[in-house]
Amino acid sequence: MGFEEKLQKYKTYENLKDLSRLREEFSKKLEKVPPTMEYLRNLILDVKLIYRVLIDPDFQLKREAKEDFIAALWYFIDSRDTIPDWLPMIGYWDDYKLIRYVKEKHKKEIERYFEETKYFIANYF
Repeated sequence: MGFEEKLQKYKTYENLKDLSRLREEFSKKLEKVPPTMEYLRNLILDVKLIYRVLIDPDFQLKREAKEDFIAALWYFIDSRDTIPDWLPMIGYWDDYKLIRYVKEKHKKEIERYFEETKYFIANYF
């Protein structure tokens, strides 16, 4: 299953509309990710960036990017995705790759965010 198919799976009406639940689950998940390896530290920074751009009330994110960001964050939250998160060393590798894919796909939107908001975000939060 490719990245687009994985994203599509998480683009449910409930997931796209309930950002308060996303906010709560995202915070819980971040606490569980051990920053023990470089790819995990990069994953943490990337999901924080995507989340920050998504929830900023002063930025009008394009619809496709918004839906992809939400779906990618739900994928990250789901511990039973393609590679279960509890597997040592590799459990978050699929999350890392999917988040990187979404970040690259919407690179122009992320760049626009920094240009329009003039924010400098240390560690993206």
